[in-house]
Amino acid sequence: MTTPKLLLGIILLAVGVTAQAQDSAAATPWWKAPGSLAADDAKWRAEDDKQKDNADAFAASLAQSIKTGKGMGYLDQGGVSPSWYKPPMLVEPFPGSYSPELYELAYNVFLKTGQLKEAYRLAYTAVVQVPGNVLWRQRLIQVGTWLEQRETVLQQWQWMAQRDLPGARAAAVKLAAALSRPDIVIQLLSPVARAGQLSDADWKTLIYAYGQLSEPDKAIADINQSLQHTGPKRFLLEQKAYLSYQRGEIAQSLAALQGVEKHFQATPDIAIQEARLLSMQGKYAEAFAAMDHVRSKASLNDVPFWHLLAVLAWEVHDHEAAYDAEKKLYLLGAASQYDLQRLIMLVGSKNPEAALAVAQRGWKIYQFPYFYFESLTYAGQAHEWKTLGQLLQSVPAHDPQDLRSYATYWLAMGQWANAVENYPAAEWAYAEALRLNPEDEIAKNNLLWMLVDSGNVHALRALLAGDVLQPPESLRNVTQNALERLGHNTTALFLARQNLPSLKPNSLRLLNEASLWESAGSPGIAWSLRQNVIADSLSSLQKNHWQGVTPHE
Repeated sequence: MTTPKLLLGIILLAVGVTAQAQDSAAATPWWKAPGSLAADDAKWRAEDDKQKDNADAFAASLAQSIKTGKGMGYLDQGGVSPSWYKPPMLVEPFPGSYSPELYELAYNVFLKTGQLKEAYRLAYTAVVQVPGNVLWRQRLIQVGTWLEQRETVLQQWQWMAQRDLPGARAAAVKLAAALSRPDIVIQLLSPVARAGQLSDADWKTLIYAYGQLSEPDKAIADINQSLQHTGPKRFLLEQKAYLSYQRGEIAQSLAALQGVEKHFQATPDIAIQEARLLSMQGKYAEAFAAMDHVRSKASLNDVPFWHLLAVLAWEVHDHEAAYDAEKKLYLLGAASQYDLQRLIMLVGSKNPEAALAVAQRGWKIYQFPYFYFESLTYAGQAHEWKTLGQLLQSVPAHDPQDLRSYATYWLAMGQWANAVENYPAAEWAYAEALRLNPEDEIAKNNLLWMLVDSGNVHALRALLAGDVLQPPESLRNVTQNALERLGHNTTALFLARQNLPSLKPNSLRLLNEASLWESAGSPGIAWSLRQNVIADSLSSLQKNHWQGVTPHE
């Protein structure tokens, strides 16, 4: 019975390992899936498109209004009237004194026989003779609406609104707004607003009316008066912040936003406004703190939030927060050119493969040379030789962006050719890099290493014909290796002895020196150096052993 159980265990173990391998293979690294979050949460895209459509529609409507005069103060059009405008009727009141019974009978007859102009004249006469009669004002509104006598209708609604008749203020405000009469809108709504009794919708109408007259200061005065009656109100504080910003009063606008944050729940949209104002004052740390405070409340829909958070986090050197924001934007497919640049710099030192993918995406979308050269750099660092070769060969023959005029291109070409052991191509590429920039020590270093690796003694001897005892610090190591390749062990030993003299020599350096001494004909010195390395190694092992032993052992 033991054998079947053992066999079953092995089978189950194999199946588990296979499943785990399949799961790990199926998992796609984040940098290979740009736009993946947008597939799960594309609501922000629809909202963004809708906002753009609304903005376009508003712009078109505004242009049409300017062209036709519709929606503007049509009584002062310079002789140009909109198509819907009907000039006021010239009315001659009926003679004689007002008689309730006679006027009632005549009005009904005029309506039944379709004589609307006579009905309008009669109602107008009644209002003139009996100004306090609400019924006749209502009838004048009715027939005036049919005849499109908007100014007369507005006057009647305004009269009734001033006397607080039900529904009159709303009707008067609506008509005054349609006729672009901000003075009347303000006259009707400002007293109610100052008393703290105005709805948010009417506040919007009132603020817009002040805007038409370029009087945001008066709107702020109404808001302040209302806040004294009602206490803090989120909507009014937000409007005060907006109006103060319009007036260039950054401190007042910021104070209003901070009032929202103090008395109500902080939200990403308020944090964005607050951070922008703080940034205008150069207070980037405070701006970032305002954003970071509500970061957990921001959803994937809040794309503007992540854009601004990324910029501020980068500004204050909080690279963890910057990475979090930039990665979200990348995975949403909403990263700008600058977002991709920052993301490359954030991941490049730790994950060249990710930096390569981001750089390639930037090159594909924006065709900006920065992304091309970053792609070359990180393809080399990630040892993605196939990708590097494809990038190098993707430059068309006519090279419209003049990419081959940069030494970086030829350095990448040399790196790729050296990796695939095409040493003649590598030598030519490094030579081109040095032709473009003769002082490029990276090109010199890479060229020497390539010649060392390929065993091209003839070229090494030609390059090292000058003074090799005082090479630049960046070329000291490769020069030493080149001298060893040429058999100049004494000169190589001289360089090795001068390399970083202020630091304590490590085991690897001592072993290298021992090899050089032996090659230079001094096996005794080589033996002594190796003995020192052995002694140091034994001492380290014993020290580590006793550190791992507990007292009771």
